[in-house]
Amino acid sequence: MLIVPKLNPNTPTLMDGEVRLFKRKHSKVWQVAFTLDGRQVRVSSKKRILNDAVAAAREIYLDYRFRQKNGLPVISKRFADVAALCRATMKQQLDNGVGKKSFRDYIIVIDKYLVPFFGDIFVTSIDYEMLQRFARWCLAP
Repeated sequence: MLIVPKLNPNTPTLMDGEVRLFKRKHSKVWQVAFTLDGRQVRVSSKKRILNDAVAAAREIYLDYRFRQKNGLPVISKRFADVAALCRATMKQQLDNGVGKKSFRDYIIVIDKYLVPFFGDIFVTSIDYEMLQRFARWCLAP
């Protein structure tokens, strides 16, 4: 059971109350909050004016819903989440008889090497230096 806190009557909402706008203490920009797949999502609208924040909130919410409907990572951009999406896509194609034979090897590499090393790291944090550490990790006994 999801418990939704009682809203202040002055809380700006949109999309039939699905999306709420609020300001954090000591912040001048509006924050956007909504629930997706049972998880709370809070994102900065990066807007100081309420009307601009409402437009940004609508766009942010619809973008997250688009990602959800299309099986894309919604909230996390950690390597393990992106790898799970790739793995599931390759497995589905293999199960349907349309995947490449090399997908079996790719899935093994994802499970045995990539996720154990990069799992909790944000994809945007992977750089050349980290790839060098990965290469050394693979060669270590």
